Amino acid sequence: RKNATRETTSTLKAWLQEHKKNPYPTKGEKIMLAIITKMTLTQVSTWFANARRRLKKENKMTWSPRNKTSDEKECDDDQDDMDESQGEPIKTEQEFN
Repeated sequence: RKNATRETTSTLKAWLQEHKKNPYPTKGEKIMLAIITKMTLTQVSTWFANARRRLKKENKMTWSPRNKTSDEKECDDDQDDMDESQGEPIKTEQEFN
């Protein structure tokens, strides 16, 4: 597994800065960003999920929560439930007890 470099993430951060009102890249934009950054589509999707989570945590959320279509839910559910530090699914309170 190769870690992202500052050069790689700067491209993703620049995209995120330009799209603060709607920080959800389309599939085509993700593909373009993956090619530019030499990351996989999964890595790009995970990076954006984690970046949105970080912004929300820092109360820098400037977009309204997105209602996903059923197609998008199937693709993104695995990504959105990953813990950024361990790469493991986040446990709900019920799962801990």
